[in-house]
Amino acid sequence: MNAIERIRRSWGLMLAAACMLGLSACASVDSTPAPSLAAAGGVAVLPLANFTETPDAGHAAQSIAANALRQLGHAGIVAMASTDSNSASFDASTQPSLDQGLDWARTQHAKYVLTGAVEEWRYKVGVDGEPVVALSFELRELPSGRVVWSATGSRTGWSRSGLGATAQSLIGKLLAPLAAHG
Repeated sequence: MNAIERIRRSWGLMLAAACMLGLSACASVDSTPAPSLAAAGGVAVLPLANFTETPDAGHAAQSIAANALRQLGHAGIVAMASTDSNSASFDASTQPSLDQGLDWARTQHAKYVLTGAVEEWRYKVGVDGEPVVALSFELRELPSGRVVWSATGSRTGWSRSGLGATAQSLIGKLLAPLAAHG
């Protein structure tokens, strides 16, 4: 390999590294160590609290999370239906309480309960209008209700990205440590 080829290769590697760094700057994820979950353990997904101005953001995130867990190998996923009759409420008080959700999950014979909140679910105002999503999750063990794992994250998509795709990417990244074993 001559000197010119080495220089080109070095510049190519530096450019690739810079691109990866730039892409990773679009998302931020923090989580605790995940427990080892069996595929047949059963996870109940409760409606996520919606702290945004977007109607049904909590329900959309709940649905994506349930499907992400199925893709991670969990067979016994059940999602609690909303009790909100107009289904477009911004009021977190219309959601079931944590105790009600845990009681419901026990009737479903779930071993774990996934709860959480949606803090941001919107398009930024401006020329580009990038989608922005911020979420937090807690995995609780039943019957105790003790938190065994938690994660929080945010992601900004590109100007041509959809809000759903950005949310799906973030939720998949947040829940990836919960992949089923065995």
